[in-house]
Amino acid sequence: MPTERTKLRNSNLRQNIEIFMFSRVLIISVLLGASVIFQYSEKGLFVAPQLVYLYSLIGLTYFLTAIYILLIKFAEKYLTAIAYLQLFFDVLIITGMVFITGAVESIFSFLYILSIISASIILYRPGGFLTASLSGILYGVMVDLDYYGLIPTIIAGIHPNYNESYVFYNIFINIVAFYIVAFLSGYLSEQVKKTGEELIEKRIDFEELKILNNNIIQNIQTGLITIDRQGRIISFNRQAEIITGRSLREVYRSHIDEVIPGILIDVEESEASQASGGLNRWTREFVSNNGKRYFLGFSVSPFRNSQNQQVGRIILFLDITHIREMEEEIKRNDTLANLGKFAANLAHEIRNPLGSMSGSIQLLRKELSLSGSNRDLMDIVLKEIERLNHLITNFLMYARPLTVKKEPVDLKKVIDETIAVFKNTPKGSVDINITTEFSGNTMIAGDFMQLKQVFWNLLLNAADAMSAGGHIAIKTTETLSAKDGVVSVSVSDSGTGIEDEIKPLIFDPFFSTKDGGTGLGLPTVKLIIEAHGGSMDITSQKGKGTDVTVTLPGK
Repeated sequence: MPTERTKLRNSNLRQNIEIFMFSRVLIISVLLGASVIFQYSEKGLFVAPQLVYLYSLIGLTYFLTAIYILLIKFAEKYLTAIAYLQLFFDVLIITGMVFITGAVESIFSFLYILSIISASIILYRPGGFLTASLSGILYGVMVDLDYYGLIPTIIAGIHPNYNESYVFYNIFINIVAFYIVAFLSGYLSEQVKKTGEELIEKRIDFEELKILNNNIIQNIQTGLITIDRQGRIISFNRQAEIITGRSLREVYRSHIDEVIPGILIDVEESEASQASGGLNRWTREFVSNNGKRYFLGFSVSPFRNSQNQQVGRIILFLDITHIREMEEEIKRNDTLANLGKFAANLAHEIRNPLGSMSGSIQLLRKELSLSGSNRDLMDIVLKEIERLNHLITNFLMYARPLTVKKEPVDLKKVIDETIAVFKNTPKGSVDINITTEFSGNTMIAGDFMQLKQVFWNLLLNAADAMSAGGHIAIKTTETLSAKDGVVSVSVSDSGTGIEDEIKPLIFDPFFSTKDGGTGLGLPTVKLIIEAHGGSMDITSQKGKGTDVTVTLPGK
């Protein structure tokens, strides 16, 4: 496949050949016009046969030029051969023209020099010397043959009887002139060629640099807008199009304030701040053309021309929305962390008086003879104290940093013990059928009591979703990976399922759909699972039950 350099050289060669053909046609046309004028104004100087030969050569030149045009069009890859072919026939035609116009006395011998110069321009030094050699050979042979009468003389008596020395001197002088012209024109053409190739190299390098620069500008993840001194947009990269929601075609030559309202005021303030030693950066909110909201970081720098004169400004901007969101998230987390510490301390402080209240009421219940509604009220107080104490216990478990004491644990044993305890509770004693299926290795590294809390909460949630009874299926599977295995446990129920609108909220602390629920069951489960290096996934469909899958690293 031709390179860019080869294409440029071929283009230059073709252009030179076309100029050469045009010059030939122009010279021949001038010669034709001059011959016609001479024929009608000076009828006694030339006789008709010579003009017939001259017109024939001119017509042959036109005919060959037409053939050259076709060759260039349909055989472009042979441009050098076509150039040599043209020069060969040109020298032949010039020789014929010199012969029919007086040989040694011909005024058209200068056409050899034009042909040699053309050859040097098109084919450089080799072409010039080859044409000079061919011209010298044909000219010398033609003059010698004419002088010795070996060819018929077309114009009789036009030159006197020169001696041999004059004829050979004339041939020698012309041949020397041919080579001198070939040398000088070849030298100049080589210099022009060298300069041209350097220009081609620089042009190619410039084009490649331009493409590289354009690719970099278009593919950087920073928006870039260039404006002139009047604030009109003159460049607009791809990231700027993405952020603003507008294309370069839409905004080209538009004022920058039409795309980013008020930006010029910020630019001027930033430049003033930079001049006084401040930072050349600022941030602001921006709503794109398609309604998307961004938080952008801006900077500006002068846009200068080749004379180092400022002709505009370059505005760079970066989408830092995610950074701003992360900063806000960190602030929220810090606030929540501080609030959590305060809430944990507060819960601990509340727990002590609750214990005192519970003990005091139980003593009063024993010492006082209560009956009827008074005894019921006393029981309600004790139950509420117990519920508050349970809520505080769950909250402290969730709020305090969780420490996992890992040791070999058999998940089958954890699940069996949890089911046995659960069946002896009021919720587990209703018409609920629990089935288990254990497959593969169920040994993991974990905290036995924390894992028991996980499955206890999952069984309670499943029972709450099946108030009229139902079926709970627990199934374990072991998956071997390239490094370690994992054990998955699925707890499926046939309950009411979870509504779509509350699915995003089920892991939020204190969110509950149950009367008297603490909203800490699933958040606590997730906290324990993640502390063990596992994951948790819940799929549910309203009216068709819920499937909770817990995945834990194998032992």
